[in-house]
Amino acid sequence: MRRKFFQTLRSLLKKYFHLDLDEILSLFKHPVMWWSAIVLFALAIVFITTFSIQRVPDTLIVGQIANSDIKADRDYEIIDEEVTEAARKAALDDVPPVYNFDEGLSTTIVERVRSAFAEARKKASSLLRSELSQNLGITIADAEWKMLLQERFSEHVEKAMIAFIGQAMKVPLVAERGTLDAEKERGAILRRTKFEEGNRITTGETKIEDISTILSTEEARAKLTSQLPGEQHLVALARKLIEPNCTFDRQESERRHAEAMANVKNVIIKVTAGEMIIRNGSRFEPSHIKMLQSIQRERSKGSYPYYFIGNFIVVLLFLIIPFSVGERYIRRFHPTVSDYFLMASTALATLFVLRISLSLAPAIQQVVFFSLPDRALNYAIPLAAGTMLIRMLLSAECAFIFAIPMAFFVGLFPETGFRFVPFSLLSSLAAVLIASKIDRRTMIIRAGLFLGLVNAIAIIGLKLIGSTTLTEPLTLGALFWVAFFAFLGGATSAIVVMISLPAVESLTGYVTDIKLLELANLNHPLLRELIVRAPGTYHHSHLVGVLGETAAEAIGANALLVRVAAYYHDIGKMKKPAYFIENSKGLENRHDRLTPHMSALIVASHIKEGVEMTMTAGIPKVIVDMIPQHHGTRMISYFYEKAKAQTNPGIDKIDPKDFQYPGPKPQTREAAIMMLADVTEATIRSLKEKTSIRIQQTVQRAITDIFSESQLDECELTLQDLTAIGNAFVRILLGIYHQRIEYPKSEGNFDEGSDRELQHSKSSSEVSSPDKKNHQASASPQLIGNSGKT
Repeated sequence: MRRKFFQTLRSLLKKYFHLDLDEILSLFKHPVMWWSAIVLFALAIVFITTFSIQRVPDTLIVGQIANSDIKADRDYEIIDEEVTEAARKAALDDVPPVYNFDEGLSTTIVERVRSAFAEARKKASSLLRSELSQNLGITIADAEWKMLLQERFSEHVEKAMIAFIGQAMKVPLVAERGTLDAEKERGAILRRTKFEEGNRITTGETKIEDISTILSTEEARAKLTSQLPGEQHLVALARKLIEPNCTFDRQESERRHAEAMANVKNVIIKVTAGEMIIRNGSRFEPSHIKMLQSIQRERSKGSYPYYFIGNFIVVLLFLIIPFSVGERYIRRFHPTVSDYFLMASTALATLFVLRISLSLAPAIQQVVFFSLPDRALNYAIPLAAGTMLIRMLLSAECAFIFAIPMAFFVGLFPETGFRFVPFSLLSSLAAVLIASKIDRRTMIIRAGLFLGLVNAIAIIGLKLIGSTTLTEPLTLGALFWVAFFAFLGGATSAIVVMISLPAVESLTGYVTDIKLLELANLNHPLLRELIVRAPGTYHHSHLVGVLGETAAEAIGANALLVRVAAYYHDIGKMKKPAYFIENSKGLENRHDRLTPHMSALIVASHIKEGVEMTMTAGIPKVIVDMIPQHHGTRMISYFYEKAKAQTNPGIDKIDPKDFQYPGPKPQTREAAIMMLADVTEATIRSLKEKTSIRIQQTVQRAITDIFSESQLDECELTLQDLTAIGNAFVRILLGIYHQRIEYPKSEGNFDEGSDRELQHSKSSSEVSSPDKKNHQASASPQLIGNSGKT
């Protein structure tokens, strides 16, 4: 019922809205349309993974009640301005001011005193007081001048003054203590300097904890006076020569302040995506307002466009590189436009479901589970459902390539982050492996349970690795819950696949092994009608299925698809069964009364009629497409040669196209195998002597003829594949048509009729044995050997 609904939906879309999926997909074969689709697809992925509906209130008041939960829509790194500023101020307080201590200044003053006294002694009485004042750089009072004249500028006075100056200036002296006293708590940095060739050179520096060791010039002068009370005039003169030798270095101090502030790193508040900032009904505290205002500031910076563009570039690369590598280096990875459309649709649907699930998970966890680890419910989301679906509909190579970018896209969600990528990748790759042999719907559930087991083991391993960091503390309870939900994620993936599979098959025309086995059921209405109306064609179709399935297995093609397609490939012969020799039952040949043109038209019409019948019956498109492909564009040679024989070449011309199947040529390996099996079975059936040598020669000739007619140019069969196919055909045909012994006749045992019946039964058993291995019933024994092929 569900499948018929989707088939009806597709028909209505095509009828009323003129939406033919095949016509739409054909537009993307143009390079411009193709690359435009890739860009739009990448934009859609980025929008789904980065879009957020989270809203922060414009007005925030302390004490106001929140009317909804407010969570972080993505990861934020918010600078705590207050704490950072406090840290910078503390660092600034720890940097003491810098003072330059000029140790050479006392030497300079001493040299000036010696020079002045030496000159004074030379001039003696002719020396003027003003000259000496100028040479010493000070003002000499009357009493001091009188004392110098009395002492005649003696060396004794000179040495005394030098001693006084040296004693006073051996410690750092500042002009005034006001600025220095303000730095009492921090101390000061004393840099020893000297001048060489006009440049100040630092010889070392010392941290002065006790600033009382640094004196002002007034303190040094007063100390000198108190120590030498008897030398009043000489001390007064020396006091005038004392100068500050320690000065505040503003430039160096400011440089060190700036360096200290620069070394203070911003205090970062890390907010992870989905983190609850305030719950519904709670009152806004200053901490809430502080965080929300910081988020608003981050948003107002306009960084989201850069974030979006960066994600777009990386997503685009993940769409191009893996698939390009696959097409270039993986032999069996050649998806069609339809395959790419299926993968793109599946990816968008998976990401959309993931977006909704991640949005609901925190609310569910808050309401139902209070003691679960953070984001534990995320592991229950069916991440691998898309990959499992692709594996069931397409090849393992397609699913493998599909899984790689999908794992990365899952990590783009703010709620998951890139730590989720390894788990998603392992889960998807496991889905590729587990979903490879699903041929019954119940096996989907079994595959989901196995996938859940792999998920649980994977997340335990990843959590054990993460437990080595302080950010992911590990407890036994937390490990149990994440493993449980990871297991549940595998089961939910299977459930999603079971629900979506019928819809995908009906809307897209793709088939799974499950659907193929349903079509292989001999109770299907078309097959039941075929055995009644065209029993010879029915038997021929089964033999083609046996040959094709064995050959497909030999080269790694889809053997089940070949067998099922063979059952329906001649279904159109039901319309006019008597015009095909396998259904004539030894009666007259109806083509004897028709022209060759009419006969060829009737024979070729079974292709068109078969396509119409299978489409009406809802047979998947992949099987319908193989009906015209199994004849390709080959000639209906029997009637073509008959027409040439009946026509006068000088009067009428025969158009070969009138005796040619419409095609197209086989597009896939499976369609090519069915063509080879169909021709081989018909040719072998027409042989009168089916010896081993004749069978091998006939198979080789049939394959060579098809190859030389270029019927295999549009599929991917290689010469090695053709050799394996031929060997498979010969092996099956030798089993069917092997030589039989002549049973001895004895009275009361077997008569001639029963002997023949026994041989028919043995032949039927040999035909059906490989078929039974693939869940197929054998053809009726009485049909074997009684029909030919036109």
